[in-house]
Amino acid sequence: MANDAQQRLALVDCGTNTFTLQIANVESGRWESVFRQRRFVRIGLNSFRTGKISPDRMRRGMDVLTSFKETACNYNVTHVRAVGCSALRDARNGSDFVRLANDVAWPVEVIDGKQEADWIHLGVADTVSEDHLGDGPVLTMDIGGGSVELILWNHQGLVKAWSLDLGVARLTDWIKPSDPLSPSDLLSMKRVVGQALEPVLSHCEGHPPVMLVGTSGAFNTLAVMENPMSQWHPRSQADVLPLASLRSRCKAIQGMTKVELSATENVHPDRVPYMSVACALIEQVMEAFPSIHRVLRSRYTLAEGVFVEAAQSPNGLPKGWQPLQV
Repeated sequence: MANDAQQRLALVDCGTNTFTLQIANVESGRWESVFRQRRFVRIGLNSFRTGKISPDRMRRGMDVLTSFKETACNYNVTHVRAVGCSALRDARNGSDFVRLANDVAWPVEVIDGKQEADWIHLGVADTVSEDHLGDGPVLTMDIGGGSVELILWNHQGLVKAWSLDLGVARLTDWIKPSDPLSPSDLLSMKRVVGQALEPVLSHCEGHPPVMLVGTSGAFNTLAVMENPMSQWHPRSQADVLPLASLRSRCKAIQGMTKVELSATENVHPDRVPYMSVACALIEQVMEAFPSIHRVLRSRYTLAEGVFVEAAQSPNGLPKGWQPLQV
């Protein structure tokens, strides 16, 4: 946004499980968040099995978008951008959601996995200091409801990214796990995850990642379980997750029932349905990459990456931003 005055922008991320509204002041070279809200919508609930977003999830999504628009107006937002990811890409009636969203709030842009990974990388990389980064390859893992983005990068930039159909809602739809996860559930997951990771492992052969940066609700929950004060740390700085305790906690959570998770301190109720599957997924990725000896948690992801892109744009706002219609 070179030579442009400060603008107040709103980014809406219509994720498979969670819708996020983030409002930021953006000007040349910098951005600052002024409001952020997450609402659990779960538009992907059962959609990967049925191929459709259910009517009640569709209504829930419209209610949240209507609320988000009201908030954006109250904050005097000038431009808005709304994006949709895995569930909207795959659902047969995803276009119906886009049409309804346009009627009640604003246009929703359904992005592909490559664009999703690019923005996630911009957000995550903005939080990792040079001291943490070092010279070795880094693997970012963003766990969504429909997909998992794995991004290989280093101090020179992004090397390669993969958008894998391993999201926790998708895996739950496919496997229909018991409560708690059974050995056969974990074996089924291991087969699915192992097959999906084959191209990643092949590419990383000879230069495997030495650090993992996790970003998602599951990693945020694990970070708060490790250190409740971490939720008050600056969001712009990635923090360390001790490797041994992370893996020990993931293994323990795999064996917990939803009732036990609900009674566990620092586990938000909305995280309970997929937390065991997320922890099993993290553990299986860690097993696949024994070269990883350090783990960070970043609270920046897609939304923050979009703001980084806008702030760095040399010719005003990038394509895709729309003036907010009151």
